[in-house]
Amino acid sequence: MPSEPPFEIHPGNFSLNVSGVAGFFGGDEAISAIQTIHHYKGRKFLGWYNSPGSWNVGKKFGKLAKSRFWDGLFPGPDEEPAKFFELDGKQGPKYVASRSGSILEYTGHLAYLIMQKSKEELGYQVEGRVTKRNKVTIIKTQQVFEPKDKPPKEQLVRDITPRSGLHTLVAILPIAVSFTTCALCGWANDWFCFSMILLGIISSGMSSLVIGSARLKLQGVNSAPTAPPGDGMLMDGDDIVLLLGKEGDVATITRGKFILEYDPWVRNEYAEFRRPGEEPVTDEYTAIGLCSLLLVIQLLGQLLLIPQGTLFGQIMFLSSFAASWVYNLYLSSIDNEYIQEKMILEELGLEERHMLTYSLGTRTTAAVFACLMLQPPGFKPERIICNFIPNDTPVWITWRKKVLEVMKTRDGSRDACYSLLEMTDKEKEDFGAGKGQLLKNLLEDAKTAYDLAMEVQKWLPVKEKQNNGTTCPAVHQ
Repeated sequence: MPSEPPFEIHPGNFSLNVSGVAGFFGGDEAISAIQTIHHYKGRKFLGWYNSPGSWNVGKKFGKLAKSRFWDGLFPGPDEEPAKFFELDGKQGPKYVASRSGSILEYTGHLAYLIMQKSKEELGYQVEGRVTKRNKVTIIKTQQVFEPKDKPPKEQLVRDITPRSGLHTLVAILPIAVSFTTCALCGWANDWFCFSMILLGIISSGMSSLVIGSARLKLQGVNSAPTAPPGDGMLMDGDDIVLLLGKEGDVATITRGKFILEYDPWVRNEYAEFRRPGEEPVTDEYTAIGLCSLLLVIQLLGQLLLIPQGTLFGQIMFLSSFAASWVYNLYLSSIDNEYIQEKMILEELGLEERHMLTYSLGTRTTAAVFACLMLQPPGFKPERIICNFIPNDTPVWITWRKKVLEVMKTRDGSRDACYSLLEMTDKEKEDFGAGKGQLLKNLLEDAKTAYDLAMEVQKWLPVKEKQNNGTTCPAVHQ
C-alpha cells in the first residue's frame, strides 16, 4: 500500500486550478531576463529555478534553431544571435567623413549607441544667441585593436569581458525556493507537483546554460597602415558627434558590431533531426532547439499533471513561480541598451577625459564649430557646411563665403578671423535693415564658434599625453 502523507489539507469545495497560467504567466519578464544573460559573469549558471512563462520562452528562443524541422516547430524569421538578443540591428545616424567627403547615410549599432550616449549628456552651456540648442560631442577615439599584418578588408575580433552584478546573490532566492518547494512536495507525497517543479528547474537551468554559453565579442574593421585619419561626424537632427582619430578606430564605431559566438556543440546540427535527403544547415543551433522543445513540453506536462496534485502541492508550485517571477522582474528591469552603452565605452577605451559635450545656441554656431574641429590640411569644408545648412538665399551664401574664408586662412589670429566675419558697408546697403540684422546675427554665431574651437583645440593635444583625468575646458558655462 502507498504510504500515507504526513498531513493533509482539506479544501472542502475549493479547487485551485493553476494549470491555466502555468506556462503563460510571466513570459515577457522571463524573455526580458534572458536578453541580458550574456552581459554578466556567471549568469548562465544561475537559471536553476522553476521559471514561469516556459511556453513563451520556448517559442521565442526556438526561432534561433534553423532547419525545416525546427522552423516547423518554431516558425519565424531566422536571425543571427546578436540581432536576436538586440545586440545588433539598430540603425545608426548619418556619417560624413571630413577628409574624403564620403557619406554613409546609415551607420551601425555601435554608432547608434554612441549617439544615444551623447544625447544623454547635459553638456557645457555655451553663451551666445539662442534659437534652438544643438549638442556637439567631441570624441577622441582610442586604439581598439592592436595593429596586425592583415589584409585591410579582414575584420578584427576581440572578446568582451562579462560584467559583475548583484544578480548572483539575488538568484539565491528563486533557486532556494524552487528546491525547497520541490522537496516539500516530495515530503507530502505529491509526486505530480514534485515532478513538475523539478522539470521546471531542469528545463530552465539547461536553457540558461545553453543559451548563455555564447561569448560576446566586438568585431571591428581593419584598415591599411597608411590610411589617413578617419575624422568625421555623426549627425542626428540637433545632435552631432565628432569622431577624431585613426581610420580603423573610427570605422569600428561606424561599421563595427557586437557578435555572439557559440561553441560547436551548440551551433552544430544533429543528423537525427535532418529529413532524408535534406542538405546540412550551417549553424543550426540544435542544442537551443532542444531546450526550447523541453520548455514547451514542460507546459504540456503542467497542464496535465498539476491539476492532479494536492492543494498543498499546488500552493508549493505557485510559491516557486512567485519567487521566480520576482527574480525575473528584477532582471527585466535592467536596461539592455543602457548596459550596451556603458559596455561599448569601456571596450573603446572612451573615458570622461576622451569625450566632451557642448550645448550651442544655434545651428549655425554648431556648424562652424564642427567644421573648425574637423579641419585638417587641405580640408574643403563646403560639403560639411552644406550638410548642416543647405540654404541658398543671398544672406546664407554671403555668410557661407565669409565662414569659408576664415577656415581657409588657418591663421589662428583672433583679430584676423574676426575681421573676416564683419559686414562690409556694401553688404549693409544691399541687405537693408531686416536681412542685414540676420546676417549680423549669423556672423556673431560664427565668432562664438571660433572662440570655442580655439579653446578646445588647445585642450585636445594635452589630453592625449595625460593618462590620469584631465579637466575638460568648461568654457562659457
